[in-house]
Amino acid sequence: MVNVLAIGAHGDDLEMFCGGTLARCAQRGDHVTMCVVTDGRGRPKGNPDKIAEIRHAEAQASADVIHAELAWLGIPDGGLIADEKTRHLFIELIRRTKPDVIITHPADDYHPDHRNTHQLTLDAAQVARTANYPSEFPPHRGTVPLAFMDAERGINFIPEEYVDITPAWEHKVAMLDCHVSQLMNEEYDPNFQMPSPELNEFHYYIESLSSFRGLACNVRFAEGFRWWQAANRLVPYRILP
Repeated sequence: MVNVLAIGAHGDDLEMFCGGTLARCAQRGDHVTMCVVTDGRGRPKGNPDKIAEIRHAEAQASADVIHAELAWLGIPDGGLIADEKTRHLFIELIRRTKPDVIITHPADDYHPDHRNTHQLTLDAAQVARTANYPSEFPPHRGTVPLAFMDAERGINFIPEEYVDITPAWEHKVAMLDCHVSQLMNEEYDPNFQMPSPELNEFHYYIESLSSFRGLACNVRFAEGFRWWQAANRLVPYRILP
């Protein structure tokens, strides 16, 4: 069993860019933790606290699809800063979950929450090894590879490793479909009906990107990754499915 920790800035980021891989990890018996860093209060329009509550429930429902653990850091959407206080939350997350592999955003992405999540994850992964860092949990000193999932719309991202997610495609779709509120472009509507697949912009998005990545490695659907080339992150074996 592999302990997999995936860290996404927003609810639906992990589903978009590595949901199929997480589903395949769960299928092979891994323990998967899906961490959502921000609370999602940025959209749709409505009472911010209520929206955050809805986004939390959607993230939990998505994690439940693959029997993953949800870690919810609850930082205000759009307000993520790579400071010492926030880094501590990431360090505690890594020490508590003891991952064998970490997946997060690439450095060059469009959203500041994505870029700050990237930097906080890298910094925390190293400090989590430190013997005398004040923490509730012991140091996590194993060699932990750190993978970067795809960028928004695949822009400026060239994968160096691929995962065939065809066997887990229905799980990826089901996970993403839990994030109903993200299809509401204006006011939150509790009576909103999920569009049919052919009209669902989420379905179009993930099918387009996953098909393109699959084309590169001769499968129907795939997700692409790059690896952090750094000390304590390199292993001589494949760790993703």
